Amino acid sequence: MTGNDSHTSSGDPPHRAEPSDGDVAALEAELTERGEAYARVTIVRREPPVSANVGDRAVVTADGELHGWIGGAACAQTTATSESMAALDDGEPRFVGIAPDPEEIERPGLEAFPMHCHSEGVLELFIEPVNPTPELVIVGDSPVARSLSRLAQELAVDVVSVDPDGGDENADRVVETTDPDAIVEAVGSAPLVVVASMGKYDARGVAAGIKAGAPYVGLVASDTRSGEVFERAATILDVDPGDVADAVTNPAGVDIAAYTPAEIAVSILAEVVDARSDAGAGPVESAVSATDDDAAADENAAAEDAADGTAAATADVDANADANADDEPTELATDPVCGMTADPETAPSVEHAGETYYFCCEGCEESFSADPASYLDAPAESV
Repeated sequence: MTGNDSHTSSGDPPHRAEPSDGDVAALEAELTERGEAYARVTIVRREPPVSANVGDRAVVTADGELHGWIGGAACAQTTATSESMAALDDGEPRFVGIAPDPEEIERPGLEAFPMHCHSEGVLELFIEPVNPTPELVIVGDSPVARSLSRLAQELAVDVVSVDPDGGDENADRVVETTDPDAIVEAVGSAPLVVVASMGKYDARGVAAGIKAGAPYVGLVASDTRSGEVFERAATILDVDPGDVADAVTNPAGVDIAAYTPAEIAVSILAEVVDARSDAGAGPVESAVSATDDDAAADENAAAEDAADGTAAATADVDANADANADDEPTELATDPVCGMTADPETAPSVEHAGETYYFCCEGCEESFSADPASYLDAPAESV
């Protein structure tokens, strides 16, 4: 008896005390619940002497750990693990054969590898990448957030609404807290995050997305307000505001000249679909902790491209415009604090010196009320 696999003279594998199918199934259920990708490895053919049976299976997690049983041969485990990681990387299943002479089993559709272990035998494995349905986490209850939640039902995502006031009825799940750590605990790994709370808790939503390792964090805000959001999120995360800006796409959405909340939601979902496709190609590291300068530069360039085409649309979003795309657009006012547009029908307002001024959010309203002259004496900031 030699090598890593022991066997009887009949070629049948001996009794072993290895993880059962129940253990593997429990691990798969746990990984699925956490939203973590993994590869399922199943033995579909064997030739003795190998200490494994047809139907034996294992799971390879995204960190390269193999759990389960596909025989004791180290070379078989190494091949299964490396091919599983490749399957997770490109999303394609694999049919793999391992034999002392790979040419003897090589055929169309099967990729053959050498069995270096002394025990010999043949294993054929089917390796299937399993990527749980991604979560789309929508932070806020603005008109854009509600449109996103409704339209995202057509996509292969689980919609999670983050809103302390009860969330959107179209969402698959509601998280009624704005604490970043609690949000991270409530969602799976690498969610897709869109922050559209119109200034209420944008910074906490951005911080939660970055802490969760989200491959996409989109912020619906003007350039003026986004800077404040990045500063606050950086304080929460104890990082540099520039690192936060690098990790966030703002304004969220592709350039389709969107105006209404529904149209802006469509532009954001197009970007989400693209981000989901990119994320499926392999693990994505948070820009806050990334060290690859080239990758960060690419992300910055993409964010700048999006900003060039959608700044005007984002200003309309911050106005909390009516979500009905079929209605005639209301004539919008200009917020004297930040220069953004505001819908007189829904926006906060202040009477001053016989004039009514409208604001994109309560924060601008409070700033104006404290010192109206400082905002009326100077031109409004450009968004």
